[in-house]
Amino acid sequence: METADTSHSVVRSARQFFAGTLMSRLSGMGRDIAMAFCFGSAPEIAAFMVAYRLANLFRRLLGEGNVQAGFVPQYESFKAESQQRAARFYRDLSYSLSFVLIAAIAVLEGVLWGLHHWTASSGWKEIFELAMWMGPGLFFICLSALNSSLLQCEKKYFLPAASPVAFNFVWILAALFSAPLPREEAVRWLAIAVTGAFAAQWLATALQARKWLGPRERRSALFSEDWKRFLKPLSLGIIGIGAVQINSALDAIFARMADPEGPAFLWYAIRIEQLPLALFGIALSGALLPPLSRAVKSGDADRYQQLLQSALRQSAALMLVCTFGIFCLGGLGINLLYGHGDFSSLDVRATLQCLWAYGLGLVPSVFVLLLAAGFYAQKSYRAPTIASLSSVGLHMALNAFFVFGAGLGAVSIALSTSISSLLNVALLAKGLKGEGFTVPFWNFFLKMALCCAIPAALVYELGSLWMGGEFPRDFFSQMSQFAVLSFLYILGAGGLSWRMKLGFISLFFKKKERFV
Repeated sequence: METADTSHSVVRSARQFFAGTLMSRLSGMGRDIAMAFCFGSAPEIAAFMVAYRLANLFRRLLGEGNVQAGFVPQYESFKAESQQRAARFYRDLSYSLSFVLIAAIAVLEGVLWGLHHWTASSGWKEIFELAMWMGPGLFFICLSALNSSLLQCEKKYFLPAASPVAFNFVWILAALFSAPLPREEAVRWLAIAVTGAFAAQWLATALQARKWLGPRERRSALFSEDWKRFLKPLSLGIIGIGAVQINSALDAIFARMADPEGPAFLWYAIRIEQLPLALFGIALSGALLPPLSRAVKSGDADRYQQLLQSALRQSAALMLVCTFGIFCLGGLGINLLYGHGDFSSLDVRATLQCLWAYGLGLVPSVFVLLLAAGFYAQKSYRAPTIASLSSVGLHMALNAFFVFGAGLGAVSIALSTSISSLLNVALLAKGLKGEGFTVPFWNFFLKMALCCAIPAALVYELGSLWMGGEFPRDFFSQMSQFAVLSFLYILGAGGLSWRMKLGFISLFFKKKERFV
């Protein structure tokens, strides 16, 4: 008999997600370190990053969060009938999605081929050619997202979160082996390796998913009634996420127009900003959606609200610590990770500006994930779509203003991303009629922010005095500064939160439930 979902069970699932995601992000950090060391912020590698954004458009449309949002509530409904019924839904969906992906990739390759031959710019020719090499890999990564959604519904959170380790491992090997080659040839081999990396990640989830499903009862049906049930939320998700991803692709274009090396600075910055987002925010939202769906299915409104409120509180505590940590330790972290080889001190400073701008949106970005999960559990997709489209519209307008009007350079994209995420949160919160954002929550939020801000300011000043205005290039000095100042910041934030009886350190380890 399956145990009831509680805030503690969500945290327990999130811990599994956290462990897998930690492995994934550490390997991803190793990948980015290898890229920075081998290629720095060279225009060729910036072109590769723009191409990666363009090729990944279909990945975001037909994979990851969009597939999970449409799959999980339907799967949980079928699972309430029988495990065999749920398995049949997965198989039919997998078969139909494969057909759609093949058609979509063919269209994508055709469009990229046309753009490659139409443009007169050698820089953009290179970008479109690289994107074409990456395109076939989208088949594997989108099916990997479906496999991960299945495993999460079956309370298997570690493997879906850890599967990108295989992807990153292939990428790292490709970066190291291609580094001695001429830059244009090196990035071409990197693009080809991306497709192989996507296939490796799919294989990591496919074997476990097939094992969990057991023997097949019948032949899978193409575009069955189950597919039609899935198509509505998928279509609405495509509208909202599609706008976001088109905007993301435009981000890379805006950044390249603002600065030829701009896409590289944004890439390295967002990889750091997304580390806490993935470790805690995505872990909580991924663990939250299945139990929220079960609470809605059983008609338990109280449990639904308790789960959502607890997740918002936990994510707020963790993300505030990370946000203020970005502001006081971000430069030291960038210098430690990337400040070697071809990555200069000027590159460190340019990346730090982008990281600070992205850091402003860290807390609202996590709230967006959790509030959207609240809608998806109810099979309500209209409000998240409207919120997403509205934030995208604001983001594009701010991009144009900051780049062409204010002339802020690559940091413009990071800043407009953070500002637009605030609008997204406001619209989602309004749609849920304030569920989760109660007066006790905001009291906790402000106290936690104060506990982080005070030590962050002190650590920043101490770091400035220690460095003397220059980032060191030797690894021992980099490690010493980061380790000592990180310890002081965590000690200060933890001590103040303990003094104020907030107890954020125990959130992932408490054994008894408590709703405040």
